Amino acid sequence: MYDPWDLKSQMLDAIKEKGGFVNCHAHIDKSFYITKENLSESMVMMEQKWRMSDNIKQHDTQQDVEKRITEALRLFYRQGVRMTQSFIDAYDVTGHKAIDAARKMQEKYKQHIRLITATQPLGGLLDPDAIALYEAITEKADIAGGLPSFDRPYDNKSFDTLFSIAKNLNKPIHIHIDQENNPYERDTEKVIYYTQKYGYEGRVTVVHAISISAQPKEYRTTIYKKMADLGIAVVVCPSAAISMPQHDTKIANVHNSIANIPEMLEHGVLVGLGVDDISDFYLPFVDADMWVETRMLMEACRFYDFDAVVDICTVNGRKILERT
Repeated sequence: MYDPWDLKSQMLDAIKEKGGFVNCHAHIDKSFYITKENLSESMVMMEQKWRMSDNIKQHDTQQDVEKRITEALRLFYRQGVRMTQSFIDAYDVTGHKAIDAARKMQEKYKQHIRLITATQPLGGLLDPDAIALYEAITEKADIAGGLPSFDRPYDNKSFDTLFSIAKNLNKPIHIHIDQENNPYERDTEKVIYYTQKYGYEGRVTVVHAISISAQPKEYRTTIYKKMADLGIAVVVCPSAAISMPQHDTKIANVHNSIANIPEMLEHGVLVGLGVDDISDFYLPFVDADMWVETRMLMEACRFYDFDAVVDICTVNGRKILERT
């Protein structure tokens, strides 16, 4: 029997009744890199972190990657997670090592937890050799993953390459987009454009979408309506979102550094939950705790619709990850 005020227990039971947490975003192939000795390196800009762990990855064997993935899957499983997605690095430093490790663990633990893989193009999608390697690795994955900001100022070409490869391989797309909480970043517009250009309605999911919150309300509403019309879903990773640098020299409406989930839901956008990085240079203290992310979502968005939050944690996530 619950105490009336014990909303946490009530919500966790409601989540369990709907099949348990679904984690829509992570990077488990490069989890557990952080140590107290290298903790200070976590405070540099995101763009520097993209290649910061190259040396570790180069020295990792496939078995090392398998161990990282296994430990992360165990963390999820203990919380009742039975479905999780993870980006897997797809560039020259790792080659096929990471995706092969992920596929092996995908098969090994399939009776316990469903792992869905997406590709992370940390070599960019401009160089022909990087593109060829990314496409070969993506062929082994479930989802074509994108990071177009890596290729700025030529990110339009990166979008074209991503969508072309996804369409050629018949894969859905997940894209890191508008991560900076920056009023001058409007890259969701580009996702909308390329979704229409390639006829990818209902097959695209954006991760983060924070910078939309830095825009005027009229602009936000227009973007949400277009996203809903095109079936573009959103995955929110609350700890990652609020950890973004504060742009104290830029002017925007007052908002928290996270996608405005109440507005998105109001306009029909499908929203799921993710943990993002686990104990690495990006998020050194994130430990894959789905309840922590759920509570962070509620507090940062001032959103306490019990049933809607339960759906974000469960059925919405399954809808996102079961897209084909």
